[in-house]
Amino acid sequence: MRVLSAAPDLVVLEVDGLRRPFAVHRADGDPDIHVESSLGSVTLTAVDPLPAPEAAVDPGALPAPMPGTVTAVDVAVGDRVRAGQTLLRLEAMKMEHRVTAPAAGAVRDLPVATGQRVPAGAPLAVLDYQHEGTHT
Repeated sequence: MRVLSAAPDLVVLEVDGLRRPFAVHRADGDPDIHVESSLGSVTLTAVDPLPAPEAAVDPGALPAPMPGTVTAVDVAVGDRVRAGQTLLRLEAMKMEHRVTAPAAGAVRDLPVATGQRVPAGAPLAVLDYQHEGTHT
C-alpha cells in the first residue's frame, strides 16, 4: 500500500497496483471522521491513547471478593492481627465467606459495618502489615 496523495477531504491510496480514492469528511460538531469509498463507508472515532489512570489502591486494602452483605466484623481499628485471623464475614450466594488477614499486622481502617451491602472490589478492611524485624 502506498499513499499517492493526502488532503483534508480526499486520500488516494495505491493497493496492489489499483488506485483507491477515499473521501474524508466531518460534520460540524461531530467528533467522528467519516470515510467513504467504493469499498464502503467507515466511521473513525478518536480514542484517547492515554486513558485516565485507575484510582490508586491502598496496598493494605482487602477487597470484597464478590458482592455480598457483611454479617459480622470480628476486629476493630487498632487491633493487632495474625496471618489467617478472621477479620470479618461476608454473606454471598447464600454462603458465608471469611475474610482473613493475609499477614500479621494492625487494622488501620474498617470502612464497612455489619449489615452493609458491598459491591465486588469494595475495600472491607485496611491493614498495616508487620514486616520481619519491624513493628507496626
